[in-house]
Amino acid sequence: MPHINVEFPPHISPLADRVEGHTREFVRRFGLVPDEASRRHHEDSLLGTLMSRAYPYAGFDELALVTDWISCMLVLDDQFDETRLGTEPDRLRHICATVLGWLPSEGVPPLPDTTAEDSFTAAFRPAFHDLWERTCAYTTPVWRKRFTEHIAAFFETCAWEAGNRSTGRLPELDEYRKMRGCALMPYLDLVEVARHWEVPAAVYGLPEFAEMNQALSDADLWTNDLFSCEKETLLGDPHNLVLVYQRAHGTDLQTAADAVAGLIQARSDRFTELAAGCYENALRSGVGEPVREALERHVEGLRTWLSGQLQWRFETGRFNPARPEIVNASGITPL
Repeated sequence: MPHINVEFPPHISPLADRVEGHTREFVRRFGLVPDEASRRHHEDSLLGTLMSRAYPYAGFDELALVTDWISCMLVLDDQFDETRLGTEPDRLRHICATVLGWLPSEGVPPLPDTTAEDSFTAAFRPAFHDLWERTCAYTTPVWRKRFTEHIAAFFETCAWEAGNRSTGRLPELDEYRKMRGCALMPYLDLVEVARHWEVPAAVYGLPEFAEMNQALSDADLWTNDLFSCEKETLLGDPHNLVLVYQRAHGTDLQTAADAVAGLIQARSDRFTELAAGCYENALRSGVGEPVREALERHVEGLRTWLSGQLQWRFETGRFNPARPEIVNASGITPL
């Protein structure tokens, strides 16, 4: 595994164990882990640890909420990547549109009876309803609209991947990097939920702010690809930057991994540079003190995310290629 350097030291919330227990109960309660293999995979992922490193200063309720969000979204992502659904782009798009309909920016819709629904809807609709109800208590319609737009962009990437799998198409390098880049944005939005504030529109209008978020997103997602490369090779999934780079340049796997590590380091260093200058750029832009304070808190949250996610990747079992369902190329249990 190539070395990646992050300048910010990792931290972890003292609430990590409580949050881990809470989110395991969350996925059990809504039936998101329908069998022993799914339950074990979720528990081995240590998502409570990840969120406790990414948001080390959040209170328990907020930390539990963001951890339940990533638990639900990663269970959904596993359905997209590791079951037949990931080869059916039309059905996947329909499901994604349905999920977005459960998250209106104006508030929490009534939860209908799901007992007669298919197993997918019966599990996920109550889970998303619970998440949205808790999230609306902390956020404005403006934030909720931005958050769901970011989820929609991630879903579009999932549908693109499903289309590729259904036809056997292999993504090009620049295309893959562009499509991959939006997957982290909903979790960066949750920085604001964890700390009870929202990034003002004036800050989102700063070019340096958008570039800073994107540099962090690229560094995180490409690191994920580095650690998940072996698992995705065994599953025959071509959507991994190491594998895409290897095909594009005709290298061996280690050379591709080393090259991707270099790309990750460059994006991490660019984030560090932009984070250091973003506050000063805001001052020069003439924004008020509340906006500058919001920007400073956001930068702090991104720094803990960057250092925390890297530390977590050496702790989690999420990318374990020795999982029986990976070795057998059978994926996870479909809901």
